[in-house]
Amino acid sequence: MNMSSGQDFQDGTAPLEQRLMHLLACNALEEMWSSFYLSNIFLFPIYARFEAEYQITRPEFVTLYCLHHLGPLIAQEVSELAGLPKNSISRGVKRLLSKGLIEMSRDSEDRRRNNLKMSAEGQGLFDTLVDSAKCRRAKLIEPLTSAERAMLHELLMKLSRGARARLQDETGF
Repeated sequence: MNMSSGQDFQDGTAPLEQRLMHLLACNALEEMWSSFYLSNIFLFPIYARFEAEYQITRPEFVTLYCLHHLGPLIAQEVSELAGLPKNSISRGVKRLLSKGLIEMSRDSEDRRRNNLKMSAEGQGLFDTLVDSAKCRRAKLIEPLTSAERAMLHELLMKLSRGARARLQDETGF
């Protein structure tokens, strides 16, 4: 790619695609900005579609996703697993319950806990939603070889392990 001069980026005369590539390659947050960008262009259209077509919000999808992969959970666990605020997950859980997409039951050993599990209807909807997301994922990772995909997965897992503990600060995030 023919990169424009630094001045072209500052005055906005370089084409947008060139400015994007410059921003991704030369920024203060380095690879984290690229991760942020990829996450946004991958997820936001998916969540917008899920909400428009199925009336499923991000916290609702995240809850279904966690329940599908991990079985019964409590709302606080979903919040911690997804890195989303408890109040967002709590509202999502209430909406999923009202739609009959998940079921809630008291924990037999700890009556203060309400276990959540996906209903059959929830599982059917989840399958539809995740198929759509898988198609988008395939398009995104298309340029990578299978070895690069494996390496990307390995690197993301390495960064993810213990990330919350490493990043926790006085705000509790």
